Amino acid sequence: MSLSNTITASIVLIGVLALIGSATVSLMAVLNGYISVWTGVTEAERVRLDIRLQLSITNVGDRTVEATVRNTGSRTIFLTPGWNDVIIAYNASGDWKPFLSSFTVVEIRVADSECSFQPSTHPYVNPGEEAVIIVQLPDGAPDILSGSPIIAVFVSHYGVSAVAEAVKP
Repeated sequence: MSLSNTITASIVLIGVLALIGSATVSLMAVLNGYISVWTGVTEAERVRLDIRLQLSITNVGDRTVEATVRNTGSRTIFLTPGWNDVIIAYNASGDWKPFLSSFTVVEIRVADSECSFQPSTHPYVNPGEEAVIIVQLPDGAPDILSGSPIIAVFVSHYGVSAVAEAVKP
């Protein structure tokens, strides 16, 4: 009888140790997953903190807005089509209308200098450079009326945005 108690206790002990071991392995795997996610989130946030943009509206037409996007951060902004967005919102007949608009890069230049680049050969804005863009309102959007306030938002592929306001003369 004492032999069967010893064997039973040994089997129960082995089962408990196996359960504790598998629980520990599972806990370590879950913690490793959380650490990986946390590392990815903090790295993405660090990249966002390295990005700084300034936007200024230089000219407003009936259906176009000319603006300058200046990179004051420490990372390059790529102007690949579809990577960045421009939102134009304006007061049309007493009702604010926001539009996701397409834009064309006219020129890229070193800020506060005469040095410029062609967008076809230099499709990015390095730190200390600025891009002159022309934003075209989409088809079906009403014209921008004289005296209408305009808000432009440039959203980079990093998720960082710059905002500018102007009034159409």
